[in-house]
Amino acid sequence: MPRYSENIYTAVSFRSSEPDGSLKIIEVFGLPGQRNKNDQIVVTSKTQSFFDNLIVRKIFRQSTRIRYCYFKSLKIWLYDTEVRNKDRSYDVPSIDQRDLVIRSNVPYSNLEQIYVLDNELKGDEYQEWGSIAEELFTPLFVGFVAPPEVPEIIAENPLVKTIGSLFEPLDPYGKMKQNLLFNSLIIQID
Repeated sequence: MPRYSENIYTAVSFRSSEPDGSLKIIEVFGLPGQRNKNDQIVVTSKTQSFFDNLIVRKIFRQSTRIRYCYFKSLKIWLYDTEVRNKDRSYDVPSIDQRDLVIRSNVPYSNLEQIYVLDNELKGDEYQEWGSIAEELFTPLFVGFVAPPEVPEIIAENPLVKTIGSLFEPLDPYGKMKQNLLFNSLIIQID
């Protein structure tokens, strides 16, 4: 638990490079950051690339494939369901029973569910919105399947290290997926 109070978290805005589609901006909150020499909070390029490739770019691309997806912007909070809000170093929105819960359909995904805030919609409008949200966000789960960890007892073996380094280019984010600081996302659609 202390990992949350000792670390710095920040937000990053991403702009779509997709020429089609109405979704133009995605903000991600709760990214692990660090202070630079000028006392500014920054996100490492590897961390930014991780979230850009596994979440943001996938959503931008998917939004252009969905016929009635007219969402303009999204706010996404990284959320660990096992951490109490008072122990978290950044604020997250409250979740209630009207919010859409999309559960992972991918075995072994470290992303377990996505909560989509309901925006006070009702009836048919809520049903249509929910269908679009599920189609838009469900593809994210597959990106969070981590490669298996090598048991500690053999991890230091030179042969195992060599084999491991050969497979690293296949999943450059493998280690990051194994050590996620969240197991869910909270998404607000604007």
